[in-house]
Amino acid sequence: MSSNFTFTVLLTTGFLLSCQSDGPKKVEFNKADLVGRWELSKAFRSGKETETMTGTFYEFDGEGNLKTNLPPTPNTLEEDFKYSFNGHEIIQKGQTPVTYTVDSLTTSFLGLSMVINNFPFKLELNKAVPPAQLEANDTSASDTLKEL
Repeated sequence: MSSNFTFTVLLTTGFLLSCQSDGPKKVEFNKADLVGRWELSKAFRSGKETETMTGTFYEFDGEGNLKTNLPPTPNTLEEDFKYSFNGHEIIQKGQTPVTYTVDSLTTSFLGLSMVINNFPFKLELNKAVPPAQLEANDTSASDTLKEL
């Protein structure tokens, strides 16, 4: 009887251990939702809201090109980088690579986490219309000319 009990306990333990996951699974996001211009709405440094990153933007295209005004190079207004996207991380390539964890991604909202100079940052960005498209769609100048 004792050997049957031991066998049952070992079998149950093995079954329960095989059902446990190896930790939380990372959510995979769609790259098509990433493409476009994103402008910062809120930034958090070490859990506290900060305004030092006001005006930050990212522009992603579908071919692995990224433009941002938050480059790792100081005194640069904006810079172009190559990037890769694996569904839950964006890796900004360059002399000083930056890895962003995608916390949330919809067609209108992007949440990113990263570490800069050993400080954790969280960024909340909203989808925006690129400035060149805004200028092309702005008919106020031509409307003014028609009125003259």
